[in-house]
Parts: sequence; C-alpha cells; structure tokens
Amino acid sequence: MDSGLVAGLALGISASLLMNIGKGVQKQKVQVLKKGREMFRAPNLGDFVIWLTGIIMTCLAAPLYSMALKFTDKSSLVSSLSGIGLVGLLIYAGWILKESIGLREIFSSALIITGTGIISYFNQPISGSQEYQLGSFIYVALILVLLFGTLAFIGAKWHKLWGFSFGLIAGSLIGLAMILGDMALVKSGGDFLGQLSNIYVYLALASATSALVLTQVAFFKGSAVLVVPTINSFIILTPLAVEYFTFGTALNLIQYTGSALIIIGIIILTTSPKQVFQAK
Repeated sequence: MDSGLVAGLALGISASLLMNIGKGVQKQKVQVLKKGREMFRAPNLGDFVIWLTGIIMTCLAAPLYSMALKFTDKSSLVSSLSGIGLVGLLIYAGWILKESIGLREIFSSALIITGTGIISYFNQPISGSQEYQLGSFIYVALILVLLFGTLAFIGAKWHKLWGFSFGLIAGSLIGLAMILGDMALVKSGGDFLGQLSNIYVYLALASATSALVLTQVAFFKGSAVLVVPTINSFIILTPLAVEYFTFGTALNLIQYTGSALIIIGIIILTTSPKQVFQAK
C-alpha cells in the first residue's frame, strides 16, 4: 500500500470521525433550536453552544474529505470510511456519555473495521488519468433530484417515513458532494488550491451544506436509530453508483463484499438501544 493511499485513508478516517461525532453532538442538543431567540440566553445558551460545536466539527470534515480525495482515485474508497466514524461515535458514547458498550457494539464495530480493511487492502489503482463524463453526471443528478423531491413528499405526508426519507436525502447529498469534490480535483489536475477556480468545489459545498440542514430536519421528527444508519449507508452507496456512470470506475467484487460488511455493521450498531443513537 503506497504512502499516498495511506495518507488518503488517514485523512478520510479523520473526516469521518469529525462528521459522525459531530452529528452525535448535534443530536444531543438539536431540540434547543425550537427555543427560538431564547436559545441565546440562559439556561439554553449552554445547549446551543454544544449544538454549535457539533456543527463546527461537521464543517471541519469537509476540507479533510477533499484532501482525502486528492490522495485516492475513487470517491467510493473515501466514502466507505464513513463506518469508522460511527465506531468513533460509539467510543464517544462510552467515554464522554458514560454509556455501556456490550458484545453487540464490539461485534458491529469489528464488522465495520473488517469491511474498511478489505476495501482499502484490495484497492486497485486505476490505469491512466482519471476522467469524468459530465453528461452522464448531469443525467444521474437529475434522477437524484426527482428522487429527492418524491422522498420529501413521502416524508411530509407519512411522518413514520420522515426520518428515513430525509436521512436518505442527506446521506445521498454527502455522497454526491464527494463525487463533485473528486470532479473538482480532476478538473484542476489534482491541485488542491487550484480547484477553487472551478464550479464543482462550490457545488460540492452547497450539496454538503444542504445535507447538514436536512440532517437537522431528519432529527426533528425521526429517531436517530433510523436516521443515523440511513445517512451513513447512503454516504457509501451513492458514490458507488454515481462514480460508475461519472468516472466509469468501480470497486472489485471483494471490495463490494467489504462495503456490504460495513453497511451490515452500521445497521447492527445503530439499532443498538444506546442513548447516543436514540431520539431524545
């Protein structure tokens, strides 16, 4: 495994940890937003500061994800690291929130780490330079927009599906932001600062910001036990599908097996009756 890939994986894991632990912090205090202007005054100010800290952590993940994409050649490789962030969230629950960690949590964490290891170890670098097909990306994006509109309508009409619908949209938007970030780097020839001169990086930021807002929307009426696995699963699944049509690249069979292990681990972990994953 070359040093560039190792750097990309380390940056991706750091970004995933920031994003997922940040989501846990947000979920703890998201209800403070219902206080309106009172959230800026005691006794609500402390809760607002905690919620804002979670937002800042999530935002800091964005540049780390961008740097991770620079050192890797597949968006799906970076997105697959999302599960590691949930393991970090579990540690946060045990260390900071003093919650118990049992065999279920250890087993699911092992699945996530194993799946991530499989995807990373068996990664095959693409031959030649990385290229994208803008037309194919636009077609896929239009399909996703129609899907998002339908899911938003379903979530608004049937409240039991609120958390799943908006969680799916949020997770897909984060995955889409990774694809756009990769396109920005390809267009700039891999120049991290040079990418700021093309539109893709700003579309990626807009997509990630929309995901952040919709995560809060999902948390308002959806239980975290449903929202968290939905978001993280589609952070992984969306780049797997979109990069195939946009970049013409795909993981190999054993790496898809690793992705399946990660998603199974996410579902087992986040359906655990632990306080950090439950709606409050």
